Amino acid sequence: MRRSTIIYTCLIVTGVLLLAGAFVAWPRETAAISPGTASPSPSDLDIASGVSDPSPSTAPNCGAFAFDKPSTAALRSSKKKAFAFYFPPFPVSIENKDPASDSYTKWQFTGDATGKYDLRDRPIGRPVRGNSWRQQDFELEVKQAIAVGLDGFIWEYHTHATDQRWNQLPAMLAAVKAVDPGFRIMLSPDLPQEANTLPDGIISDVLKVKDEPALFRHEGSIVLAPFYPERKAPSFWDGVRQSLSAQGVKTTMMPLFLDGTPDSRGPQWNNSVIGYSRWGSSWAGSAGSLATMSSQAHQKSRLFMAPIVFEDTRTYSGQYWESGNSATLRATMEKAISGGADWVYFRTWNDYTESWMAPSAQRGHSVGDVAAYYLTWFKTGSRPALKRDAVYYFHRSHHTSLGYDTSKQVKPMKLVQGDPVTNDVELLAFLATPGKLTITQGGDVQTKDAEAGVTSFKVPLRAGNNPVFELHRETGAVISVRSATATKTSISLQDWMYHGGGGTACR
Repeated sequence: MRRSTIIYTCLIVTGVLLLAGAFVAWPRETAAISPGTASPSPSDLDIASGVSDPSPSTAPNCGAFAFDKPSTAALRSSKKKAFAFYFPPFPVSIENKDPASDSYTKWQFTGDATGKYDLRDRPIGRPVRGNSWRQQDFELEVKQAIAVGLDGFIWEYHTHATDQRWNQLPAMLAAVKAVDPGFRIMLSPDLPQEANTLPDGIISDVLKVKDEPALFRHEGSIVLAPFYPERKAPSFWDGVRQSLSAQGVKTTMMPLFLDGTPDSRGPQWNNSVIGYSRWGSSWAGSAGSLATMSSQAHQKSRLFMAPIVFEDTRTYSGQYWESGNSATLRATMEKAISGGADWVYFRTWNDYTESWMAPSAQRGHSVGDVAAYYLTWFKTGSRPALKRDAVYYFHRSHHTSLGYDTSKQVKPMKLVQGDPVTNDVELLAFLATPGKLTITQGGDVQTKDAEAGVTSFKVPLRAGNNPVFELHRETGAVISVRSATATKTSISLQDWMYHGGGGTACR
């Protein structure tokens, strides 16, 4: 369940300056034999700074992923579609400043969050750009999304003349045209006045962009995917579509319901939509509901778009759902696949107050890399063959039971519902051949023999070190990655989000 509309609206009001910018480069933190080293991929370096990759491009069995990802054309030929919910209030560059002194440095969690956003993570910074920095950042975001196998973004906006979410859309559409016209933008009109919202703004906005080739269409109709559409009756949305149709614009609905299932929606909704989706739950144990909802949608002769999430942690409200390191991401993707979902969407690409998969300071490219494996599986119908090894890690910066300074932190973190809180350190391995996995936390060394394939190796978190994650074979360490996040023995403020990193060792 998403945050309250009141808080959501406050973010809009106080965050206008956020929206002047765009998104950032994704420097890759690549696993290497030397613990803790990092090397951006060639594409990221070329775009971000014009510097070519110092690593040998002719290295044997080299690749950004543990598998050989099919071509973009091959993935797009699948009827299965994959999107990420794009949250314009948090562009990577707010005002095109040095990341060391930009607005994000002021919005990190300080305990008393008056006037701030309580962020525990932020986009990875990039050098100050020239005059076209907004579109350049959007172009990079499009490339990053394509690289992990996404077909497009679901672009949220409010119908209002001064709404910067909407005003940034032309730059995104231009970026798509410049990078890859095959990438698509699905419109997600929100309801800023909720019950008092009139359809006129939604209609006029669609008319403004109706001829844009980058808009996502299904069977010739522009797809609208509003968040929490049940705030209005189906007749409201029918009126929008009918008015647009009268002006020669065909549209259809893929609503992102806040809650509920296809069976809980009456026949009025079924007559108004092309399919069903919802914001979704945020713990691994709830993933089985995706198969149920997919079956219900198909029984109604409608599509189902499964929500995929890595983690949902909200410092601004003290709410938390246990994701079990990478377990929720893997479980929701696997259930979407086995349950026959037609489309999937990631919740979200870049909402740093709740849940995100975009490259970030505290997770690097780890979430996107793991997602790429499952997206290839989703689109092709077969598990990708692992051609090289990759090691990823996910863990918190401290145990959740650790005491904090109550005089500094106003809202303590609390589990809302779902799976119980765990405090594990995870090594997620993608192995081409069997090997031995090792997690070292100070003097504590734990090992596990792993077969070829995907293995999640978890051990209890031990404080006071930077965990080291290794893959060993007969010749010794094949990959060794030292976590960039130290596990703390004492804190003043809670940090319940999962940090991550890792990758392949080809560089």
